[in-house]
Amino acid sequence: MKDVSNNLIFCLQSAILLLATLGGNMRKRIILIAFTAVALVSLFVVLYDQFKPKTSALTLRAGMPKSETVIKLNEIQTFLNDNPGQHVFLLKDSDSDSDYVEDALLAPLTTEQEVRPTPEIISIDMSEAQNISVTRLKQLLGVEKYPAFVVIEAKKDKVDVKSTLVFKQDNPFTSDDLKTWFFDNGLWTGPYGIENKKS
Repeated sequence: MKDVSNNLIFCLQSAILLLATLGGNMRKRIILIAFTAVALVSLFVVLYDQFKPKTSALTLRAGMPKSETVIKLNEIQTFLNDNPGQHVFLLKDSDSDSDYVEDALLAPLTTEQEVRPTPEIISIDMSEAQNISVTRLKQLLGVEKYPAFVVIEAKKDKVDVKSTLVFKQDNPFTSDDLKTWFFDNGLWTGPYGIENKKS
């Protein structure tokens, strides 16, 4: 807005200098045209400022998966050693299946209730571990492919894989399946199995 004002002032000064060099009727016409132009530009600026489209970025509610902790696969052992207890992991990379699981299946569940009903989920970035063998992945996290959800219980001397849910293109799970998986593993804290019926 300040730049527009500075430009208008400069234009007015230029117009005044031009008018000073002209005489008579021509001067009146130019003054009339200049003031009309200034009025129209000012009106446009004011109206545009009043009615300009309000850009509102998609704001993530507290609890959306984008704000979760993200670690790399090679950091998981250190994470589990430093944070004993039960954890839910989402193994993902940057492919479309991972984006679909996170954005279309998980995100709606995290915001389904006023208070987040899903557990805290730690994302494991698999993009740098794409060459890991199926056997090693199965030994480490109990799954053969990803995207996948894994519940792990970390104790002082051992790590137990409690449950897994793997997204497969030939047998994908739905948001309801994910909700059921959370519920079956004692991770869902919101209402479950209640239909909203209108009377």
